[in-house]
Amino acid sequence: MIYRGVGRLTVIGMATLLLWSGAAMYGQSASGLDGSWRSEGYGLLVDFSGDRLTASELTSISCIASWTAVRKDHDVYAGDHGVVRFLRTTSTRVIRMHLEGTVSDVLLRRIASRPRLCTRQLANTPANNYAVLWQTYAENYPFFAVHKTDWEAVDRKFRQRAGAAADPGDLYKVFVEMIEPLQDAHTGVEAGSLGKEFDGWRTSANELTNEQWDNAQKLIASRYLEGPFVEFCNHRLQFGMLKGSVAYLRITAFYGFVKDDNFGDSLEAFNAALDEIFRPAASWKGLVLDVRENHGGDDALGIALAARFTTSRYLAYEKAALENDAKPHFTTPQRVEVEPASGPGFHGTVILLTGPDTVSAGETLAMALMGREPHITRIGLNTQGVFSDVLNRSLLNGWHFRLPNEVYYTAEGKSFDGAGVPPDIAAPFFSAEDLQAGRDSALERSLEIISKAGRR
Repeated sequence: MIYRGVGRLTVIGMATLLLWSGAAMYGQSASGLDGSWRSEGYGLLVDFSGDRLTASELTSISCIASWTAVRKDHDVYAGDHGVVRFLRTTSTRVIRMHLEGTVSDVLLRRIASRPRLCTRQLANTPANNYAVLWQTYAENYPFFAVHKTDWEAVDRKFRQRAGAAADPGDLYKVFVEMIEPLQDAHTGVEAGSLGKEFDGWRTSANELTNEQWDNAQKLIASRYLEGPFVEFCNHRLQFGMLKGSVAYLRITAFYGFVKDDNFGDSLEAFNAALDEIFRPAASWKGLVLDVRENHGGDDALGIALAARFTTSRYLAYEKAALENDAKPHFTTPQRVEVEPASGPGFHGTVILLTGPDTVSAGETLAMALMGREPHITRIGLNTQGVFSDVLNRSLLNGWHFRLPNEVYYTAEGKSFDGAGVPPDIAAPFFSAEDLQAGRDSALERSLEIISKAGRR
């Protein structure tokens, strides 16, 4: 699903690309899984029966059937949520669930029986739909303090009004009014029966329209590029050479690289494009990586890109999910690491251009590049401030809503939710005056730094 500024978002997250060797690490086939398994964090119940699985969304007050999948090959299932792999651990009562395209796992523990909540279905009433949405946020949303929001006060304000909603339109308005103040691009409501959808967003003084971004791209091509852009991956990657043998790579999303937009084919297309782009990299004086307009997508693709810039393995970030079993706490952080790519790359001076339209996987890329040596200088403005994979949830009336439930941490334990990843050098860009004057001040600053680095 594609949301404003976010790209194709996944419902759960997983560890490094190395986990695709998980069959060797964790075990053989997924047989013998029949029964019920409950997630640590993520509010998920997974029931296996033969070659079929059914997932349900849990809160302390609700159990709503969600997605299904069918076993295709040993521990691999495919269905409503794409390809899902189940990895064995040393315990027969614990497995790890890995959704294709993410960079961490969800831990599942076998339980004796389905929760009692799942034996009955809540009635489809405005009050119950409100209760499910409010409770899901209460149990899974980690950022109320970041956004200075009292969720209990929100409940006191809206619960009675939601229960008395005269029609679906009134209920939808309540949901939007509840969520909009968070200004969180990973939140939203989709009311299919009304043909309406709301997406959260943090506005910025430097925010550009689509037309302005188009003009900015044309400006870079006409003023700074030596030769035309070469495009890859369904126009999501644009590459060219700047003056002084400096390479320029613009990435507008980490999704949609292939027609059917499945992760396996996207990764293959991405790696093929990077092979071609980086093959002559030995002759470059530097590289400008531009993600100022990046709509997010699959974190794993960002890790694949980071792998092209290093000769040694390092920590990209750690991530943990909020868990409300007994008392609120975070799951054990999972390490996400960058391992040097086997294909061609560039290990010299790299500048990363960021801004408020750098969203989600574009931001986790910025985090993943922080540990690279030599340091990659970030120029521009703070990113949007959303990192978690998106938890997509269902309501009793067939509507859907979404929220983040994970926190990403640097090696020093810092997160950037809300504020976004800051630049090393603040540089507003593509103002009306700059566009009229035909200049990209952030790109010019990048070229200055690369030129100075080359003279050392």
